[in-house]
Amino acid sequence: MSNTDCKILRYTDLSEIDQKIQASKDCFFDKQLKLSHESDPRKKDLQFRQLQLKKLYYAVKDHEEELIDAMYQDFHRTKLESVANETTKLLNDILHLIEILPKMMKPRKVSDCSPPFMFGKIIVEKISRGSVLVIAPFNFPVLLALSPLAAALSAGNAIVLKPSELTPRTAITMEKLLTTAGFPRGLIEVVQGGKDETTRLLDCGKFDMIFYTGSPRVGSIVAEKAGKSLTPCVLELGGKSPTFITENFKASNIKTAIKRIFCGAFGNSGQICVSPDYLLVHKSMYLEVVKECESVLNEFYPDFSTETDFTRMIHKDAYENTMEKLNSTRGTKISPVKSSIGSDAASLHVVPPTVVYDIDWNDPLMKQENFAPVLPIIEYDNLDETINEILKKHDTPLVQYIFSDNQTEINHILTRLRSGGCVIGDTVVHVAITDAPFGGIGNSGYGKYGGFHGFDAFSHERTIFNQPYWNDFTLSMRYPPNNERKEKLLRFALERKPWFDRNGDNKWGLRQYLSLSALVVLISGICACCSSLF
Repeated sequence: MSNTDCKILRYTDLSEIDQKIQASKDCFFDKQLKLSHESDPRKKDLQFRQLQLKKLYYAVKDHEEELIDAMYQDFHRTKLESVANETTKLLNDILHLIEILPKMMKPRKVSDCSPPFMFGKIIVEKISRGSVLVIAPFNFPVLLALSPLAAALSAGNAIVLKPSELTPRTAITMEKLLTTAGFPRGLIEVVQGGKDETTRLLDCGKFDMIFYTGSPRVGSIVAEKAGKSLTPCVLELGGKSPTFITENFKASNIKTAIKRIFCGAFGNSGQICVSPDYLLVHKSMYLEVVKECESVLNEFYPDFSTETDFTRMIHKDAYENTMEKLNSTRGTKISPVKSSIGSDAASLHVVPPTVVYDIDWNDPLMKQENFAPVLPIIEYDNLDETINEILKKHDTPLVQYIFSDNQTEINHILTRLRSGGCVIGDTVVHVAITDAPFGGIGNSGYGKYGGFHGFDAFSHERTIFNQPYWNDFTLSMRYPPNNERKEKLLRFALERKPWFDRNGDNKWGLRQYLSLSALVVLISGICACCSSLF
């Protein structure tokens, strides 16, 4: 972050952070107290939550142009990209939550026919967690801040939001729209700052949940600090997400595949947690893929310069780290032919979209997630050996992409390689599916959100069992004094019998005999009927 950006964004005083945390907790408990005096707390709570989501919707809608302009100033993101990938998705997410909220808040009935429960009433309700912390990243500073915030609101929580300090103008605009939207005091508190302010938030140990989006390195720190106070987390992390182009992919579709891969690899200047980080191409397709990469690069970027509408690296360190990798790679680099990058590229943090081929697993570009507009290509011969390398070096990616026309081969890859998600025939687009869960596994994080999954993430499922008093005759066997008769009755009433033998084979029981008997009677009846006809 530059000195200029530091002057733009006023960091929240550490003492003020404690006050904001307390205001958030007070807001939640005050709300619950008021609801407890209502004749129908759930109905009143539904109305309250929907109202807050409606306020959020219009706050974003009314400030949409300001948000887009702020993102452009922060890292040269084009309006088209911001509308397509941030504001439209966010607004749709909010509307969807408002729409599904009545259904999501409705308690779910559970039945259990065993004697202790058969006469009682069992429901599972989803209750608010309390005061939650949302820590947002820089790469999609609006969507990845306000979409989790909307999910937390839908679940009835109070929220402390920590926007990314790396996009200061966007952070300021978000704080402005949230503080002027008319939310009750303490419902949404915003803390601005960097490492010290985030550490203060994490060290307080007072949150009922933490939602973090960012790198695995920082994610492990968040999890460690949260663990000290047993605070549950959702960690949306990144990693090196592989893309396969297999020997069973139609050659006629290679150009289309490359276009779709480039949209994911170079969109937002590669600063996407689900970006295709590297390309694995079977040797039979390799030369054609490299050829099409060069062709599509020049088609997408016919005259690339520092003035091109292309998102920039977020800061100097990110730019220098990427250039160091590109300068030290042993592979062959492909960039747009008409690429005029001047001496101002470093100061503007501009890295042209670059494909690097003829590399191996030990190349500098294959060590860590690149998070840049750079796409390394590795040629492979044996699919299983290639998957073994992934398992050894970059297991459990956030997503894997597969370009293959053989379902058996696709199933083989999916079975061997765990990932948070998978897209076949495209890249990145799965994050926009409204009610599909989005989240990682292993090193790419844990927990999920998206549509009703976001509501669930910020809720706690509570089982409520209401036992009547008149049925005590079915429960008296549990009362002292104990004896052998009660034990036999208890086993008879509660213990289920297996439908399989010790070898795991299914065995015939009463149900099977009754079913067979019914079938025999049916067949006999049909036969008798046919005999009478003839």
